[in-house]
Amino acid sequence: MDRNTYYEELKDLARSKRAIYGVKTEAFGLREVRSIYKAEGIRLDTWPELPKRVKAMYMCDDNDFSVAIQPKLPEEPCLFALVHELKHHYCDQDLINDGFFACGDYNVNELVEIGAEVFAAEFIYPEAEFAVDILRLKVMSWQKEDVVRLKRECKAKVSYMFLVKRLTRLGLVQKGQFEKVQFKKLEEEMFGVPLYRRHTAGRR
Repeated sequence: MDRNTYYEELKDLARSKRAIYGVKTEAFGLREVRSIYKAEGIRLDTWPELPKRVKAMYMCDDNDFSVAIQPKLPEEPCLFALVHELKHHYCDQDLINDGFFACGDYNVNELVEIGAEVFAAEFIYPEAEFAVDILRLKVMSWQKEDVVRLKRECKAKVSYMFLVKRLTRLGLVQKGQFEKVQFKKLEEEMFGVPLYRRHTAGRR
């Protein structure tokens, strides 16, 4: 099987699982993914001992399934990591050595790891829905400010990195075009500091 066929099959799988669990993009978050984990019989543990580059790790041994996750991950990368691990649960159990799969080693597991990213991206924010959403913005040439507006109007719980990667893959922006942009800082410059941040600053 070639790489593109593999990725397309993973997108199909993501859409199928979304349908099974009744996933609605605008209402899908950590509570919903934990419910899927429970239904799949996957135990979720926080592991402070995980290396910083490893957000999560899937483990299975004799029908005992678990995922270790970095504590204190922000919501969006945490959600993506947990759905990423679902792909390993559905597709990669036969590839797991010694009962665990250490995510992040792209040198050894490039196809499997990128496949998990493709699955997670489609599960959280299907490309068809993304296409409809960006059409509403009527952007002809994407600039960094447009990415901020997309993020603020986006119905999915995804990061700036997610949005830039998808725009790049669709050929709407050039690879590395926004590499040095600090999007959260830019968002504050455009729209002001979020209310919760003001309250936190006021308590210092």
